[in-house]
Amino acid sequence: VIAFICGLIVIILMIMALASTDWLMATGWRQGLFIHCIAEDAPTPLPFDMQDPPGCYQARDVCKYVASYIRAAAALCIITLITDIVATLLTGLGLRSKDHMKKYKYYKIAVYVMVLS
Repeated sequence: VIAFICGLIVIILMIMALASTDWLMATGWRQGLFIHCIAEDAPTPLPFDMQDPPGCYQARDVCKYVASYIRAAAALCIITLITDIVATLLTGLGLRSKDHMKKYKYYKIAVYVMVLS
């Protein structure tokens, strides 16, 4: 039961992390994995010499190294989310199963997938 609850907590936290725009921050500017936002009173020059007006925009490749860092972080977060969903589902199936052999098999696979995530 504890592993199932921890899995649900990780799913919620990973969704919040993926949706956040607070990965890179400067005065009046913030960027997440998929979106960057510019505040109304943002001082210029903006990071990476951006010329966009205030508002939120889809994240773009601004620099070769920053783009690769953001892509790698996004890929690892998405992989973690997917593997944790699978592990939590397997843990739930193990909790639901009445057959001890199936329960053991579900738990064993769930532990390996959680270690992977």
